[in-house]
Amino acid sequence: MVQSVRHLLSLGFVEAKTDTSLFIFRRGTDMIYLLLYVGDIVLTASSPALLRRTFQALQLEFSMKDLGELHHFLGMCVERHGSGLLLT
Repeated sequence: MVQSVRHLLSLGFVEAKTDTSLFIFRRGTDMIYLLLYVGDIVLTASSPALLRRTFQALQLEFSMKDLGELHHFLGMCVERHGSGLLLT
């Protein structure tokens, strides 16, 4: 896990002050949020192209596969509604 954190920091991510498993990348209008919990990653970005590039960059360092849109995480059901998400 320490190696993962070091790599994320080297890519320009910063650790959120409110949650040590949340990493944020900001550059101009580009934003990426990465939630790292044990062996799972939830990744979202300000554009689909940025999300693809980020995923590809992370695959160079880590063994990962894209499971598609988020539906469940840590016992929560995740549903997309309009411009937001509903967590239950």
